[in-house]
Amino acid sequence: MIDTGYLYSKDNKRIFVNTCLGCTGKCSYCYLGKMGYDNSSIVGEVRKAEELIEEIEKNGISRDTLITLGCFSECWDDNNKPETIKLIKYFLQRGSQIQLATKKEISIEEAKEFESLIQYLGQLVVFVSSATISKWDAIEMGTDSPSKRFNTFEISKVLNISTALYMKPILKGITRQDIELYKEVIQKYSVRDVVVGSIFGEKETEETVHFSDKGILFYNPISIEFEIKRKLMELGNLRVFSRSTEVMQYYRDRIKDIIR
Repeated sequence: MIDTGYLYSKDNKRIFVNTCLGCTGKCSYCYLGKMGYDNSSIVGEVRKAEELIEEIEKNGISRDTLITLGCFSECWDDNNKPETIKLIKYFLQRGSQIQLATKKEISIEEAKEFESLIQYLGQLVVFVSSATISKWDAIEMGTDSPSKRFNTFEISKVLNISTALYMKPILKGITRQDIELYKEVIQKYSVRDVVVGSIFGEKETEETVHFSDKGILFYNPISIEFEIKRKLMELGNLRVFSRSTEVMQYYRDRIKDIIR
């Protein structure tokens, strides 16, 4: 087991990698405070990719381990973006599968820096995170506007990089109101994968968060998640998931089928 904040893994199946501990997003539903992180003071302490890579290699992390960039940080903040790109290049060359969630725009030019290193479809999946469209400036104050961050979906059209809409967390009385707006986004950008995810809360449930073993935060699903999934699936030609790892497994299974 590894648990340094910057790195967390309880087994060889998945490791969470953070270049810093904190986020400039200022989301009203942020869970970092409950995990003991102070965004205002700690976000500037960026770890070099080389240091993290050295620790990863020292701990013998397998090529088959799923790499999750972030969870205690915004990977595409200006202060840690260069280190995130270094990590992406390292893990792609290693053959590892990588997932990255962001509320920032990743441009085509930025993605070109590492696109040539991708060895198979779904090796890197960028999850464009959004809990609201109409109220983003009140709920996700420090993030890129939805119209800007949704431009990230364009990289799937011109580069060998998979993207997914990450509707997480579903917020009671908020996300549901934007369902038609989300449908428009899905159709405009030809989105194929959507994750409808639960909020992390302190109410104890059977499923604790996967980036900590402290038993502080749990998945707290609400009933409208099922309604949102149903409405999205009315679009057809759309894969709707509950967890980001299900998307990653979908692509892994595709590679297995091709090899067979």
